[in-house]
Amino acid sequence: MFKVQISKDQFHEKRQKGGQELQQQQSKLYEVIRMVKSKKPGKQRKAQANAPLHVKRKRVRARLQLDKPDERLAGLRSVTIRAGDTVRVVRGDFAHGGKRVGGKRNADPLTGKVLNVDSNKGRIFIEGATATKSDNREEAVPVHASNVVVTKLDETDKLRMQHLTADRS
Repeated sequence: MFKVQISKDQFHEKRQKGGQELQQQQSKLYEVIRMVKSKKPGKQRKAQANAPLHVKRKRVRARLQLDKPDERLAGLRSVTIRAGDTVRVVRGDFAHGGKRVGGKRNADPLTGKVLNVDSNKGRIFIEGATATKSDNREEAVPVHASNVVVTKLDETDKLRMQHLTADRS
């Protein structure tokens, strides 16, 4: 991508001529982001990998299964995960305990608050999802967003709750 440099006088002159040339030059400055319409899986994966962060952020979603039913959120199936939400791991090592996690098999699934969200990789960090390294240091283990369900929303952000509870009919 290249930028076109023009002086203020040229800018105003081209603007008065109808702006066609100016519009063409401005369109070169901005990369247009569109949905990939190809059916080829490789192109779809490439588009997802190279997507901007504000688009990747919206893909970090999980199913909503509240512990206590809430009428305000009726009809809402999934939400974008945020730090502060409480989630339950339903798939993977943290869903059922096991040797790798240092627990007993068929244990209760891990439930905890989301500490951090890695939008770039689509992973979340949960309280209690840790592994012991060889030097006996505890390190957080990322969990993919598709492997959890949200059991309690963080209601401190009023704008988010207003958006989630908006009438969807």
